[in-house]
Amino acid sequence: MPFSDVFSKKHLVFDGGMGTMLQSAGLPAGASPDAWNITNPDAVRAVHAAYLAVGADVITSNTFGSTVPRQKRGAYKPAELAAAGIRLVKEAIAASGKTAYAALDIGPLGEFLEPLGDLTEEEALEYFREPIEAGVAAGADCILIETMSALDEALVCVKAAKAYGSGLPVLCTLTYSPAGRLMTGETIETVVAALEEAGVDALGCNCGVGPEQLVSLLPRFTACTTKPLLMQPNAGLPEYVDGQTVYLVGPEAFADEMKKLARGGVWGLGGCCGTTPEHIALVAKLSAK
Repeated sequence: MPFSDVFSKKHLVFDGGMGTMLQSAGLPAGASPDAWNITNPDAVRAVHAAYLAVGADVITSNTFGSTVPRQKRGAYKPAELAAAGIRLVKEAIAASGKTAYAALDIGPLGEFLEPLGDLTEEEALEYFREPIEAGVAAGADCILIETMSALDEALVCVKAAKAYGSGLPVLCTLTYSPAGRLMTGETIETVVAALEEAGVDALGCNCGVGPEQLVSLLPRFTACTTKPLLMQPNAGLPEYVDGQTVYLVGPEAFADEMKKLARGGVWGLGGCCGTTPEHIALVAKLSAK
């Protein structure tokens, strides 16, 4: 079944956090997680396998930072990282014997576009083009643009995905405040209208907030779009303990709030920072009911 057919399903389970899982496996602070696609593929594949084992339908590649601006000090080209990332997802899916989909993960560039920054739209388009073309060639089933906090950058990335993604479905989630605004000030309603005009296949929110805050924001999403909604919150709002950022919402509490999102009509249910296979296992049980 091609990914385009799964939009008719009531719910689809996406995986959870990658960075925190790799840190638990020994990824040093400040190191590029994407480089582990090449230097430590077994660790990355193991994370994918863990999410598959608990029922995730969509496995996201470890390619969040596989772009030129984020790999300036890296030893590998974004295309190498993107291709390796998708290969690891597909290997994990094949080994699991399950039906699941490989989502090519594209994150923000870490630089602002003009006039807030120095990056031109043309430069950004080329930066996104490299991992998109490589990930698609490696066998991605869809393109997941996530954690965007600026609408202009999100729209450029969607443009790149539509131009260079060989017709694959494009999903786009942005990071909102609990008040429903991007870092650059746009509201949910403004963002949704722009994404629909750009031709995304699904939209929503990831990172930034926990599931409780998303439950509060959900009526605003459902009031302004008929597109499938994808929600991947953090395991609560970030807290700082002993100089470290931690997420303290456990699997049961997380699932209780995700149940409300599912009942509210959310199609794609998953997690972001701080979520683990234990969180996604309970989300998968919700979607099976």
